Amino acid sequence: MNNLRRPTRRNLLISLLPLLAGALALGLYASTAAPWLTWEHAGADGGDLITAAITGGVPHPSGYPTYCLLGRLYALLPLGSSARRLNLFSATAAALAVGLLAALIWRWLRPPAETPRPTQGRTEALIALAATLAFATSPTLWSQALIAEVYALTALFFVLALCIATHEERLARWEWWGLLGLVLGLGLGAHLTLALLLPGLAIWLWPHARRARLLALAGGLALGLGVYAYLPLAASGNPPVNWGNPRTWEGFQWVVSGQMYRHFVLGLPLSYLPARIGAWVQLWVQQYTWPGVALAVFGLWSWLERGQRRWALATALPFALYSLYAITYDTADSYVYLIPAYVLAAIWMAEGARALLAEIAQRGGAVARWARAIGLALLVALPLVAGLARYPALDLSRDRAAADWVRAALAELPPNALLITGEDRHTFTLDYVQWVEGQRPDVILLDGELLAYPWYREQLARRYPAWAQSGIPTSLEEVVQANSSQRPVYLSSSRSSLDDLFQSIPQGPLWRVVSKDTSGPDAPQR
Repeated sequence: MNNLRRPTRRNLLISLLPLLAGALALGLYASTAAPWLTWEHAGADGGDLITAAITGGVPHPSGYPTYCLLGRLYALLPLGSSARRLNLFSATAAALAVGLLAALIWRWLRPPAETPRPTQGRTEALIALAATLAFATSPTLWSQALIAEVYALTALFFVLALCIATHEERLARWEWWGLLGLVLGLGLGAHLTLALLLPGLAIWLWPHARRARLLALAGGLALGLGVYAYLPLAASGNPPVNWGNPRTWEGFQWVVSGQMYRHFVLGLPLSYLPARIGAWVQLWVQQYTWPGVALAVFGLWSWLERGQRRWALATALPFALYSLYAITYDTADSYVYLIPAYVLAAIWMAEGARALLAEIAQRGGAVARWARAIGLALLVALPLVAGLARYPALDLSRDRAAADWVRAALAELPPNALLITGEDRHTFTLDYVQWVEGQRPDVILLDGELLAYPWYREQLARRYPAWAQSGIPTSLEEVVQANSSQRPVYLSSSRSSLDDLFQSIPQGPLWRVVSKDTSGPDAPQR
């Protein structure tokens, strides 16, 4: 009776592998997540995303409707401030991605049921756990799991799409294709770069394609993309955050296409390309260490040698596309676009470890058995050790830089002041403070970089109707001139464009703007 129970108990423990991996990741992320808004880990956009999600608004392009809807639902949980809840939303999404990746790798590696052996599934389970933990503790994913951003959620949809597409036993069912289309559509509502996975999926799924299945895929995709209907519906409610005002087709197209940021795509000057490629290599070593990178390369080569060229190409093509996009996207934080490529590399690493351990096992003898056992132990230990080493640098549980700046800035602002911002981190943080937490409704917040957009001036008019009754000028100089005699005017960052007419006096973390006319009541004291 005991002999019959042991395999069942062992199989049960192995089947809990995805849950274990996800739980470990969630514990790690929740313990290091930011307690409020943060500017660390390229998290300046967090205030905009949270404010849009909580108030039913439209954040910056491409609108991220899936994030807004799921984030608002998650924010119903009693987990602290809205900022804290959305930070934990990213932690939960990243942990789910980790758990699903463990299931995917284990399913791909485990031996067929008809070839049982004493260690049936245990080696593959440990390899899957090790590769998944390496991904979970990789600095880029970990950093995005701690802040209110869209990249952890995008990683979840990426892994979920892979899990569905690689379940070959179910690809004969058209309903499964419809589910894949739905996941892809919703994932594109989290971030449009999920489209870079599509060529790889096409290569993998092509032998299974039939008319009914493709129709189901298209139907599911259309249904998932219906999430973008959120944008005009949200805009029609005149929310405080309403980028592009996508109630019109022109506004909708402007937001969804990311027209504002299109010049960044493939926009890196050629002279910077060698440095970017070098940084790309360094990032891979930083994520997985040199042994991990070597295992990933060996894993891809193993698939080619074993004749699994279609799967190798189906993963290598998206890897190349995400790498190209991240390298040539002309912003300092483009490295976050590599997270899906790190998912694929983790799968390669698992195959590389399996192939290497299989070669060791074929040698036979006690030495081979010991080498195999030590290799497995190292595979699991290395990501744990790397995680401990990275913990202090990535931990945001005590980060209060944004909160301290807000406290100091609001303390400097007198009643009914006009505060002109010029950096996203200041604009989005103050939007959150005013429209989610309800602080300082008397202050007029104006982003000087957005003033030229008609939709933004319309947004200001809805936010502050009494102030905007006489119209909002299109230039910052005219705004300051029209307001300097009526209310205190401050800057969150100094602006040389105002130096000809005004003087900026440092005042705490802000600058007070006064006229250079020394006869005026706001003339600086000497």
